[in-house]
Amino acid sequence: MKNTATMSKYTFLRACALSLLGLFSATIIHAEKVGVFYDPAIDQIKFAANDVKAALEEKKFTVEMLPLGSLDDSYAEAKVVIALESDRTAKTQLSKQGGNTPKGLTEQAYGLRTTEKPKKSYWALGGDANGAMYGGLQIAENIKFHSLSGTYDTQESPTILKRGIKLNLPWDKASATYGRFDKGTYDGTSAQLAIADVWDMTFWTAWFDEMARNRYNIVSLWSCNPFSSLVSVPGYEDCSIANVTLFDGTVKPMTIAQKIQFWQSVMAHAHARGFEFLIFNWNVFTYGATGKHGIVDGKQGATDPETIDYMYKAMTSLLETYPNLDGFGLSTGENGGTEEFVWNAYGKAMFEYAKANPKRNLKFIHRLHYGDFSSMTEFFAPLRTLKNVSFDISVKHSQAHLYSTAVPNWWPNEYQKIQENDLKTWLTVRNDSFYYHTWGDPAFARAYVDGMLSLGPIFKGFYIGSDGFNPTRTFFYKNKAMNGQLEVLRQQYQMMIWGRLSYNPKTPDEVFISYLHDQYPSVNAKDLFTAWGKASRGVQQTTEIIGRRQQFDYNWWPEGCQRDTRMGRIKKPVFITIQDFSDANVVPGSQFASISSSAEEKLGGKKSSYLVADEIEKESLSALSLVESMKAEPNTPLAVALHNIKSMAYLGLYYSCKIRGATFLKAKKNEEAKATMGSAYGWWMKYTNSNDAMYEGMEMQRTESWKNWHIHDSSVLKEYTDLGGAVIPPVDQKNTK
Repeated sequence: MKNTATMSKYTFLRACALSLLGLFSATIIHAEKVGVFYDPAIDQIKFAANDVKAALEEKKFTVEMLPLGSLDDSYAEAKVVIALESDRTAKTQLSKQGGNTPKGLTEQAYGLRTTEKPKKSYWALGGDANGAMYGGLQIAENIKFHSLSGTYDTQESPTILKRGIKLNLPWDKASATYGRFDKGTYDGTSAQLAIADVWDMTFWTAWFDEMARNRYNIVSLWSCNPFSSLVSVPGYEDCSIANVTLFDGTVKPMTIAQKIQFWQSVMAHAHARGFEFLIFNWNVFTYGATGKHGIVDGKQGATDPETIDYMYKAMTSLLETYPNLDGFGLSTGENGGTEEFVWNAYGKAMFEYAKANPKRNLKFIHRLHYGDFSSMTEFFAPLRTLKNVSFDISVKHSQAHLYSTAVPNWWPNEYQKIQENDLKTWLTVRNDSFYYHTWGDPAFARAYVDGMLSLGPIFKGFYIGSDGFNPTRTFFYKNKAMNGQLEVLRQQYQMMIWGRLSYNPKTPDEVFISYLHDQYPSVNAKDLFTAWGKASRGVQQTTEIIGRRQQFDYNWWPEGCQRDTRMGRIKKPVFITIQDFSDANVVPGSQFASISSSAEEKLGGKKSSYLVADEIEKESLSALSLVESMKAEPNTPLAVALHNIKSMAYLGLYYSCKIRGATFLKAKKNEEAKATMGSAYGWWMKYTNSNDAMYEGMEMQRTESWKNWHIHDSSVLKEYTDLGGAVIPPVDQKNTK
């Protein structure tokens, strides 16, 4: 037996040897070289190659960035190749090294191949530049999640070709986006703060980079009068807004020439990331130009010759000034617009420009809102004759609430007319449900994508976004150090789900689980994934069962259970009561029975509201159970994610009680309703206490003030006491029955 001294010496030497071995191994890992071959002249491919480089360096590889033309079979190191399918060098070398060349790659499609000699290497070949970019980004993700392991011999092509984002953005204090804007006062904290980001190039470059990774390829900017900030109109030069003025009075000096240069750069970067760039406006708004040259806002402007002339010339200037602008869209009927006005102001201008410039392809998207279909087809008939202009329709597929039923049916007559007139439609997909919370239910997204595809040949694409919230940079955390990040990064999981599943609905759950593991490595990613999905469903199902009456953003903001009685006229938020729930109806397309029908036991083969409430409760409690043991340091990304899941689960539990209580009330079961609303109060208080600890309130653009998270606490309690409840219910509870 060794003595103590010998043991001590042995242990010391062994430790030294292991330490040296560790250092040697680390050196080997650091020294392992990977070549990235690509064509730097193609912007999309260069972007993906840099993401691959970053992923490799994160895994401690040494990276060589090499021109695609230098690729040959003498390169002895591991490599990543990103190229077009049509590139001879890439195809020849792939074949020589034992790989099968992808065949028949179409627009935005890519094929991944793996070869083993001389070392394991990965190849991404694209049907076009976007396809090569998406393939390269997929390789970067594979490396990020799995290092240089695994074999990837697959092909992917987009299920939906046009996958877009809708951004309601203000240009200036004098030129807001849609909402409550009166005499220079624009309600909405997010809208007021967004102006600074709108004119910040670092915001846009980061935004496009991130959204390209998520597979989006359309951006649409929506405002009331984009022209006063984007162009100098001949004869109306003084209608261009000088400088950029923020709501706090800050002025950013910019001439109109500098503004034009700025937006030309933004559009160029959009194209470099594979995006088409669209601008939308509502009518008739003349912000920034009102009162000059006799220009008038509103209904009077729809027939005013000077206003029409200004808008016509502004539209022409927009097309002439921005060669990278891919299209223009509008909404007739807002603020007095007519089909005749929008044709004379915008349609005719695009017709004449496009006819004179036949090599430039343009989109014109006409949103169906208050407009008349027959008048529209009559006025815009000339535009439809041009081969270089696509004239399409747009509808609000789910009205203001994407998160409701997966297959909505709000527009059956309009879809029929679109088909009969040989037109196609873009779906405006509105998320006016979640502003604070990050939703995350891939199962619902897959079902929703399938629902869009079920429209058949008339379906062209979609853009998703909010009217009541302007997502530029985060501002509402009480811990100020957490503010300032891009909203698309705060909502990264949500944005990833919609972008990836609209590109390929068969993207497996493992992709999202791997993402969560990468972001939050200290917890069980599969449990986190499951909990996030379960917690997200409460608002979806609640909106589905009450959403016909609450179809617009000002009718229903579920995070606050509030509405506005008349948009822009009421000065306090209005709580949506149990009686409102009792009288509500399901959204078109839902397979739920209404609360009223459920109370009367007239289900007609549909799911009762009692069962819906039970399902929300079960899912929400399950979500809480799954994350109960997960721990995180305060104000870390994991802490925010866990808070988000718990908060949505608490809200789901509140709504499960409210749906059940409203059904009891309709069925004249007052005692059961009272007991249920006592439980509802407890869950509501857990919800508001939790959120009040993390989030500031804000001015809401469509449902008025949200000063803090406790403004409706007394209303929630009153629902219980009005039913005869005498004692304030406990907040700490384990179930809702």
